[in-house]
Amino acid sequence: MHRVLLISTEAALGEQAKRALDTAATVVRIDPLSDNVGELARQFAPDAVIVDSEARTGAQTAYERLLAVRQWFDADTPIVVVGNEMGAQLILTAMRAGAQDFIDRDASDREFKNVMLRHLVNRVGTGQQGRNRMIAVMSPTPNDENRDFSLNMGCLLAAARPKDGVILVDLSLPASDVGIALGIDLHFRVTDAVKDIARLDRALLDGAVARCPRSGLYVLPLSLYGDDEGWAVDMQDLRALLEMLQSLYEIVIVYGGPFSRNEDLIVLPNARSHFFLACNQRFTSIKATGDLLRTVRALRTSGSEPILAVTEFAPALTPSFDEIRNALGVTRAVRLPVRWAELADSVNRGVPLSLDGSSAYVDSLTQCLVELSLLPDGVPARQDVQPVRSWARKLMGILP
Repeated sequence: MHRVLLISTEAALGEQAKRALDTAATVVRIDPLSDNVGELARQFAPDAVIVDSEARTGAQTAYERLLAVRQWFDADTPIVVVGNEMGAQLILTAMRAGAQDFIDRDASDREFKNVMLRHLVNRVGTGQQGRNRMIAVMSPTPNDENRDFSLNMGCLLAAARPKDGVILVDLSLPASDVGIALGIDLHFRVTDAVKDIARLDRALLDGAVARCPRSGLYVLPLSLYGDDEGWAVDMQDLRALLEMLQSLYEIVIVYGGPFSRNEDLIVLPNARSHFFLACNQRFTSIKATGDLLRTVRALRTSGSEPILAVTEFAPALTPSFDEIRNALGVTRAVRLPVRWAELADSVNRGVPLSLDGSSAYVDSLTQCLVELSLLPDGVPARQDVQPVRSWARKLMGILP
């Protein structure tokens, strides 16, 4: 998926660009009068730029405005100017300032798309090469144990990388359980971030997004308990937000939840990203995983094979981890042995397994992340509770 930056104060032009390029590019519109417009432009790292010729930035002439925009980007980033009837004077001015093409303000969506595709077709995600890593966790069925997987992975990564930023974007519905699982108060949501996308920076997000005090994991939920329709977000806007987050945080973990079958979300992570499919031993989960796996393979023809993450509640029962892996025909898989009661207890206490000392589940997940070069080799399990209390709690089930 390409990225297109629109510099304009006109909301209607932004809607047209999103509509015309919906299947080809993620579009972000920024106001040229914003204080941090240049920094935002660089953070988004667009594959092409659209400039509204009528956008005003003080007393600058059209040539000065376009020249300033040109200097924010690499010389090979195409700039397309939108104007009324594209008069000869404006065309010459735009060409002198480094614009490559023009679109009439009254152009149809089809004309708009054709012009932009001429410049995007030969650019294969050039801006994504320097992006930080995205980890996608897709849930064939939105079960609670699948949410635990992304949360525990996020806590492990954040605790091991205290100087880096690790953020979990939880798209669970009807509400995110991460706040309960971590014992923190969630308040800033995806929709809030989308509303502020034109001025997003790391300082704003670090001050607004909830953060786990023990691991350092940032959490951005789609929906909170009590939300009705306030969580609804346009997929174009969600894509744009995730693109922006990759430039601001070292690792972005996206839990797809009920959106796991959305094609836009499946194709968004680039070739450097890691793609997990989380399931368990139930036949319904295995069947749904097989269906989703075929979809992912068809849509993601490049990049690495999806990694199967199997939560194994009953190791003595069938189908076993090996039987599930063989039935689905996957070459990369991680076995996560844990009793359901342990997962439920960890959520109820607000202490994820990855923050509660060593266990088979944590050790297996840690080894997987080491092999993916997401964790340094030899990272110890987090010891946030004393071993004696940990074992007593597991054996007796009575300590808080």
